[in-house]
Amino acid sequence: MMSPLKVLLSIISLFAVLGLIALIYPNDGIHIGDSTLRYPKLTEIFEKQSAGDSLDDSTAAVDPEEAIREMMEATKRKEFSAFSDSLKFYEDFFEKGKTRFDLPNNDATWFDRFFLHLELAALDSNVVHVVHYGDSQLEEDRISATIREDLQDEFGGAGPGMMPAIMTVPSMTTSHAGVGALTRYILFGPKEDEAEHTRYGPLAQLAKLEGEASITIQRRKERKKQFSHVGGYSTIRLLTNKNARLKAKLNVNRTIVEIVGEDDEGNAKEKRTTKVVDAGEPIIDTYNKLKVYTWKLEDTTSIAKMYLSGNAEIYAISADGAYGVAVDNVAMRGSSGTIFHRIDTELLAESYKAMNVKLIIMEYGGNLVPSITSSNIEWTKKIITRQIQAIQKANPDADILFIGPADMARQKDGQWQTYSGLAMTIKALREVALENGAAYWDMHRVMGGNGAMIKWVNKEPALGFTDHIHFTRRGAAYMGDLFCAALRMHYDYFKFRDRHHITDEKLKELHQWTAENKPAPQPAVKPVAKPKPVAKLAPKPVKKAAPAPKPVAKPAAKPAPAAKPAAKPAAAPAKPAAKRIETKGAKKK
Repeated sequence: MMSPLKVLLSIISLFAVLGLIALIYPNDGIHIGDSTLRYPKLTEIFEKQSAGDSLDDSTAAVDPEEAIREMMEATKRKEFSAFSDSLKFYEDFFEKGKTRFDLPNNDATWFDRFFLHLELAALDSNVVHVVHYGDSQLEEDRISATIREDLQDEFGGAGPGMMPAIMTVPSMTTSHAGVGALTRYILFGPKEDEAEHTRYGPLAQLAKLEGEASITIQRRKERKKQFSHVGGYSTIRLLTNKNARLKAKLNVNRTIVEIVGEDDEGNAKEKRTTKVVDAGEPIIDTYNKLKVYTWKLEDTTSIAKMYLSGNAEIYAISADGAYGVAVDNVAMRGSSGTIFHRIDTELLAESYKAMNVKLIIMEYGGNLVPSITSSNIEWTKKIITRQIQAIQKANPDADILFIGPADMARQKDGQWQTYSGLAMTIKALREVALENGAAYWDMHRVMGGNGAMIKWVNKEPALGFTDHIHFTRRGAAYMGDLFCAALRMHYDYFKFRDRHHITDEKLKELHQWTAENKPAPQPAVKPVAKPKPVAKLAPKPVKKAAPAPKPVAKPAAKPAPAAKPAAKPAAAPAKPAAKRIETKGAKKK
């Protein structure tokens, strides 16, 4: 679009050319055959103006500034009209969509900072980490694996992200084995499993090394098609305490390509073999309380084995791509997410910084629901507020997204019914999240509200376990897909605004323009009253004709037998026992 100055100069130039033609045009015109072409002289125009003769609308003088304003307004109307429909599509979803996010101040641009970090990751050859904390709904890398695959497909990246040195519940995406002189301490379990200090790191757990040990991670081959990005590691990291006395060696698989001759057409024949090689010396970065060992691999690998000896606190190992995004699955069985304020803040901050964590997802609430009452709901809000603020203090550059509990049911009077405390818990968690600048995603609403888990359990194949609390793998993957679809709406909105250079100011202007140009509501049209039927005169009776002979009655055909109901499908095999949940003041289930 031309700038106002260019438009003004164009108009002035046009007038100058017309004036020049008027000066040089012959007084008696130009004769062509029997016709004469005439052009008004400037003196004639000025004389008419001075005499008060008015020109008609088609030849009236035009104010250049007014012309510019009209042109800009017309362009604006056309542009804003086109944008208005697209914005309405997005904003209708942000306001009414069942899978929508609840955002602080209803700000649909809330995810912009996160998306910008993801887009810059490829340019900076950096890895952005998303830490997905949660309870037993996340065990086996459920939900997180689906989110990881979708983000890595869009923004690049590989690997499962951060994992503990000792993993007690197997992952469905990555085989993990930590053996040797390692002792596990966790903050979200029984008191006897806790360490004597608060140095737990980003996974709320640690493994104490006293001697020799090895840790092996490898992509599960059976999941290669479903989660294609979870293998192919390019960067391996080890997070330990600063004062660790440690020797660390990393072996990886490397594909060796050898030329073994030529084929009939003269093309080189290649022989590929896989060998275990030493990854070389790591780069070591030291912080006040943290030490990070980093191996940048020459080639990608889907298996890595780390050999350790000495004395150290191991907070995490990480397997990532060369750039892109990583999603860390941090499942805490029985936890309500009320432990973050007890982690050493400085160590947690240094861990987040070292791993470039830009989004933290907190998926909790299920273990709170059974014990929630009106008498303890305010305590719940205070303790969850404390957790969000503890993470914000450790990582003010990261965004926090809270995922509330799914629908949960228990048997009452022989019937499965949604927990009575669920609605109260969701309301409290949403309020706390939004008040503290975090986004909220309502799994209960996404599933379909009260009674949804009963339907998910009864689906074939089942999406929920028979405990009516946990998702099956299929159900968790479906929930992950719904989450990604909602997040993608915000990313599409982010890209739409970027393509059309719609700044925050322009967005406000668009909203104002749309409000001012809403079509006036049409008055309701009253239905036209139907005319009353005109009474007709009764026809004169007609003399009865002789009765026709009665037809011979045929025997009624027997009704066709009713179709037998289809046999019910065989009952689905019993689901494995669900993971147990822990409630405040109650035993783990």
